[in-house]
Amino acid sequence: MREEALVYWVGTTEEEIHFIDSILCAYDGVACVRREFKLEDGQALYKVYVTAGMEREFLDVMGRLRVRADIRSVTRGEDDAALPSE
Repeated sequence: MREEALVYWVGTTEEEIHFIDSILCAYDGVACVRREFKLEDGQALYKVYVTAGMEREFLDVMGRLRVRADIRSVTRGEDDAALPSE
């Protein structure tokens, strides 16, 4: 049985999401950063699909990245909450 990926929303800037994506790519199979985003209170939240069973690893990496990257929030959410980016 295939498990669905978990959806997380990362509050950061467009520049930082590229940095975050490059770091997560080094952790093969943990997460997939999307360029889809939504705005909340004027701040961008970017969608990240986290592989089922890899949530703890993802949260650990994000915790370490907060030292270097401008990450305002990391929140588990829903897939359909995105607005198409233009």
